[in-house]
Formats: sequence, structure tokens, C-alpha cells
Amino acid sequence: MTEMPVAVTFPSRFRLDTQTEAWGYFCGCILALGASLSFASARAGILHGLTPGDLILMRFGVAAIVLLPLLLRWGLPGLAGIGWRRGLVLTVVGGPAFALMQMGGYAFAPLAHGAVIHPASVTILSTGIAAALLGERLSRTHMVGAALVIGGIVLISWQGLQTVTGSQAWIGDLLFFTSAVLWAVFTVLIRHWRLHAVRAIAVVSFLSLVVIVPGYLAWYGLEHLLARPPFPMAMQALVQGLLQGVVAIIAYSQAIRVLGVSRAVLFPAMVPAVSILIGIPIVGEVPNAIQIAGLALVTVGLMCAVGVLRWIASSRLS
Repeated sequence: MTEMPVAVTFPSRFRLDTQTEAWGYFCGCILALGASLSFASARAGILHGLTPGDLILMRFGVAAIVLLPLLLRWGLPGLAGIGWRRGLVLTVVGGPAFALMQMGGYAFAPLAHGAVIHPASVTILSTGIAAALLGERLSRTHMVGAALVIGGIVLISWQGLQTVTGSQAWIGDLLFFTSAVLWAVFTVLIRHWRLHAVRAIAVVSFLSLVVIVPGYLAWYGLEHLLARPPFPMAMQALVQGLLQGVVAIIAYSQAIRVLGVSRAVLFPAMVPAVSILIGIPIVGEVPNAIQIAGLALVTVGLMCAVGVLRWIASSRLS
């Protein structure tokens, strides 16, 4: 899809031009907020009695319905030009299995674990896989950043083993890391095949829904779905399906278009810290000193790995 310049005019004297840096930063913040709310909302949903299957149904169900008109416009028989082979591969690594591990991890581990381990691991793994398979070079700052991220994850995971529920926290951590591996492969495949991100998400959401609905009804049954509390399910539909599954993806693609990759990657690096801060009022889980230290290491490591610190330094010199 060719993206055309768009200007949104408001009834007042304010005017928002989607070609300006302000629009790019706004979209980047939407991505960071959407991803962070997704982690906090998933943990809250599990704590309030929802199952990982409920969250997955809301995630892909809403996204598939919202993006279906675009998929029909781009061509459903050919899966928006992506093709069935690539579409199925993307669904295997970025569809129900990925979401089940990411959201199911919150049944065993607290928000601080998932909000840090998953996005941090995705960043490090995706660039590492790209370097190994696509020949992309890894800089010294990336290697230093990766070491800081690993150190921070070890701190956060180790602290979880010392708590009352620590005997099961490692299960959640393993699920978070495995989901990160799948999503990193998904990210590299999109880069390798040079696919439009929104088209890929539309295809994966549609194919995932085709798999999820019969699987959900066979495993849980229609009675389970009808007995779900309406408000928590609606919140998951809004956050997981609409905000994270659609709006955040489109916003990130806009941020990359306007700001370029070097500046747009700042916003995914913000997700761990923002997730934990948002989770304090939503989930009521306050990070302790060791978790804060681990979070600080991960945040600095991510910013170093994606080149944000180098970009800030060069901007000040120029």
C-alpha cells in the first residue's frame, strides 16, 4: 500500500500535519503506550480470572475484524499479496502460539518479568538473528547493550525466584522468552521478505482467528465464553485487540516513516519502564529495589543496543 501525505484538520486553529516530526513522535508514544498497556492489561486479566485463551480470542478477534476491510481491499485470495506460504509461516511464529506463551506467562510470573523479558529479548534476538541470517553487522555498542540487557533480565528473574511464588516464576519467564524468540523470527521474516507491516498483521490476525475460534470452542466451550465477565473482556478487546493489535502497529509504521528507523526505535526501548509504571495502579505490583536495578540495566542496554544513545550524542554535537 502506498502511503499518501495526510493532513488532519480540526475545527480550531490547530492543525496536525502527518509529515512533521511532531506527528512521528506522537505515533511513537502511541506505540509505547499501547504495548505497555497490553502487558499490564494481560497481567490484570489473568489476576481477575480470565484465561490466556480469553485474551488471545480478544487479541486476534478484534484485530481481524477491524483489519478485514483492508484485507479485502488488498485481496483476500492472495492474502494481501503476501501469499499463503508466507502467510502461514508468519501465523505459526506470530499467531496463536506466540500469544499463548506471552499471555500465559502471566499466570506464573508478575508484570515486571513479562514487561521486561519479552520486549528486551525481542530487540536483542531480532538484531542477532538478522546479523546471522541477513548479514547485518553488529556494532560494539549493540554488543555492550545486549550484555546490559542480559544482566538486567538476570536480576529481575533471579529476584522472582526468591519470592513466595518463585517456584513457578521461572515457568513464566521461560514462556516470555520463548514468545520473544517467535516474535523475533516474525520480525526478521517481515524484514527479509520486505513486507508491509500492517498487511502482515492483517493476514496473521485473520488466519489466527480462523484457527482460534474452533480451538477455543472445542477447549473451553460456548458456555465458558458466555459466562465471561463482560467488562474485563471488553477491556481486553479494547487494549489487546484494538490498541495493541491495530493502532500501535499502524502508529509504529508511521513513526518509522516520518522519523526513520534510527529515531523510531527509541519508543520500543521505552516499553519495559512504561509498562511497570503503568502496572503500579492497574495491577498493584510495585517493583522492589532489585527489580528497579534490573529495569534500569535493561533500559540503558536497549537504548544502547538500538543506537539511541549514539543518536542523542551525535545530535548534541551537531
